[in-house]
Amino acid sequence: MSKITFEEYKNAIKAKYQTYKLEEPTGILLNLSPAQLRNLCLIIFDKSLSVNDEKTFRVFLNTKEGEDLRRAIERFEIAKFRPIISFLTGEKESDNSARIELAAILVDFEKRPYNRFLREELVTNTPKSGLSEISAPIKKENESPFVNKDVQINSFVGKSNEPIPPIKKPYLILLTSIFILSGSFAIWSFNEDENCMVWNKDHYEEVPCDNVSNTMTLLSPIVMKKEEGLISNFKKIEACDTTSFFKMGKPCIWYGKSFDGNYEYFTAPGLHPETGKTLRPITQYMIDKHILEKDEK
Repeated sequence: MSKITFEEYKNAIKAKYQTYKLEEPTGILLNLSPAQLRNLCLIIFDKSLSVNDEKTFRVFLNTKEGEDLRRAIERFEIAKFRPIISFLTGEKESDNSARIELAAILVDFEKRPYNRFLREELVTNTPKSGLSEISAPIKKENESPFVNKDVQINSFVGKSNEPIPPIKKPYLILLTSIFILSGSFAIWSFNEDENCMVWNKDHYEEVPCDNVSNTMTLLSPIVMKKEEGLISNFKKIEACDTTSFFKMGKPCIWYGKSFDGNYEYFTAPGLHPETGKTLRPITQYMIDKHILEKDEK
């Protein structure tokens, strides 16, 4: 899941807007205004929301679980819809995931949210044939140990040794990545020129940018520019009744939801390393409701 892939997601949403605004029954998308977008949110809400769409609404509106969502929409400051208009019309870019996901709902983009887009794009771009046998030369200096330019990789089901036509280069890169990721975890080589980092389960690790920039696929972990503070201080933890949540009266733990809806806890503020959503500072309510009560069960 690279930054390029998220850009593709945004571009797909904007492309859908260009066609859907002519089909949208209320006509609101033809004459965008902040107040009209709020009205469209109310219309969509009244038609009933999926679980994922409701989560998107709550994140964008900053509402708590159990809070009346319709009332929150009605009371929401309409000026905050203006960046969505700028994004859809191409006047101004946005990397705010809450805005992007709400825009996807407003234009009825089917492959939402972002994680669904990634899964379906992976299926779409994976070749349906040729998965069992691969033969192609790799001329790069750092060749993958899984492919040799003079050796064919044959199926494990025991096919004949007939000549195999070479697979196109983009397919070969994707397939090689799949084999590497399914066979083992990535092992990174470190050197003095490292200036990127990758999220690995519960922390960021340094990786050489040159080693990953030409092999990114939809299956690859997110690679970011190295930030020493995140590598040193940003960790995911298992919060429990012995965790120190506050220091000098200020929160020292932040939380956010994973793609599957579970709360996860981190030692520094910032964005969730997988969903890209802004983490929130811990509160006593969160501790009592989602940590202490969970430990008691």
